[in-house]
Amino acid sequence: MPGARRPCERRRRGACRPLDVQSDVSCGGALVQHFWEEQELLPGTGLNVPKQQDALKQDTQLAVGSMGGNTLGFTRILKQCSDSLRGPQHALLPGEPVDGDQPAASCRAFFESGDGKQWLDGQFERVGWDLEELLDRIHYFAPDAKPVLVGYPRLIPADTAKCLTPAPGQTELPLADIQQDALPVLDQIQKRLNDVMKKAAADAEGGADFVDLYDRTGTITACDGADRGIGGLLENSQIEIGDYRLPWYAHPNDKGRDIQAEHVADKVEQILNR
Repeated sequence: MPGARRPCERRRRGACRPLDVQSDVSCGGALVQHFWEEQELLPGTGLNVPKQQDALKQDTQLAVGSMGGNTLGFTRILKQCSDSLRGPQHALLPGEPVDGDQPAASCRAFFESGDGKQWLDGQFERVGWDLEELLDRIHYFAPDAKPVLVGYPRLIPADTAKCLTPAPGQTELPLADIQQDALPVLDQIQKRLNDVMKKAAADAEGGADFVDLYDRTGTITACDGADRGIGGLLENSQIEIGDYRLPWYAHPNDKGRDIQAEHVADKVEQILNR
């Protein structure tokens, strides 16, 4: 929203600086490459949104965003590990399993060796390269901007036994039918993504900051019951398409959104005050 001014609503010891928000070009399902390429909203419709870098101006002072999970193919990874998510009733959920011929029950072995590990290693390389390109482009198009790359919140707790009980008011398990022995593998994949993002920010020419949500959200994972800040894979969200309500599919709920926003705001305030 160009020219919009957001009032300071957070009470702190010191003064809080209001921000002029030039533009919000965040878009669901975006790959890192959609920073410099148009994004097709719905396949086959020809409806595209502009390149996100078009929002940068010579006087832009701050660029904040979170990208990498879709480029990695995290939804494909989830479907690789779940028969339920592969079912036709969830056709609207994005992505296909990495290898649909491999049973979901063997996803741990699939990602730890052979073709699955090779695919995963290649995806992580692509994420790293693309994030490097993104940060370079921010510095090119907005030389005075301070880039802030926001990591992803933790999905799976250290104690995976928590994932064997539905959240209050729910009938589905938080991570659907993904087997418990696969959960540490998925957690390590997410931590590795966090580390790749952190490294990209640290190595960026001209500097970039990183908001580490993974390390700060270990007690509000999808498996933390009433305290969860992430909606379960098949837990109904607030988004409806016709008579169908989309599941959260591991996205932040209202609580998680607010907690994450607080961490991002803390980082932005540190950056602006240093």
